[in-house]
Amino acid sequence: MLTLGAHHATQGGEDKTMPICRNIMYQPDLLYGKPGCNREKDCLTSPEGESELTESESHINMLKEGGSTLQTVLKPPLVPTEQSSSVVNMAVCLLVLVVCVISALTTYHGYAIIRMETWILCCLALSLVVFIGCVVLICQQPQTSRKVSFMVPLIPFLPILSIFVNVYLMVQLSGDTWIRFSIWMAVGFLIYFGYGMWHSVERQRRLQDSLSSRAKQEKKNKGPEKTSQC
Repeated sequence: MLTLGAHHATQGGEDKTMPICRNIMYQPDLLYGKPGCNREKDCLTSPEGESELTESESHINMLKEGGSTLQTVLKPPLVPTEQSSSVVNMAVCLLVLVVCVISALTTYHGYAIIRMETWILCCLALSLVVFIGCVVLICQQPQTSRKVSFMVPLIPFLPILSIFVNVYLMVQLSGDTWIRFSIWMAVGFLIYFGYGMWHSVERQRRLQDSLSSRAKQEKKNKGPEKTSQC
C-alpha cells in the first residue's frame, strides 16, 4: 500500500533525487504513471489525458467537481481522486499514531490492564474505536485499477497488520537499542545526503539527458539564426 519512491526536482539546472513515500494503490488512475502530469489540470490539457478522459465520464466528473475532503469522507467517489488519496494518507498517519499509543499502553502499563483500572480501559477503548474508524475509512476509499509491478494481497488489511506488528515490536526495544539505531541511521543519512545522492547513477544519467537536451535546443535555435543572416 505504501511504497518508497524517488522524486526528481530540478533546481538551479541540477537534478536532485529525494525519497518520498507514495500511496500507490489509492492514487488517481489519471495521474498514476505519468511523470509529466503532476496535477489534474495538466493531465486534462495534455493529449494523452484527453484520450483517457474519454474512456470514462466518471473521471471527468470527479476531476471537474473535485469536492472537499469532508465530502470524500461522507460520500467516497467511485474512482480514486486527489481528495480520496489525501483521506487515505491522513487515515494511515492517524492509524500509525493510534497503534503507537496502543503498543505503549499494553507494553508499559500491563499491570493497570491486569487490575482493570478505569483509565487504561478508557484509553484502550478510545484507541480501538479510532483504529477501527481508520480501517473502515480506508476500506471505503476506491483503489486504482492500474496494475503495478508489486502488490500485496488483502489490501488494506495485510498492510495494516504489518504496521501493527512492526510498531508493537519496535516499542518492545530497549533504550540502548534505540540509541544504537539512531546512531546508525544518522551515519546512513550522512552517507546518502553527503555522497550517495550526488554520485548516484540515476543523477548522472539525468544530468547527461539534461545536457544533451540543452545541446539539441541550442542547435535548434542556431538554425533559424543562420537562416535569417543569409
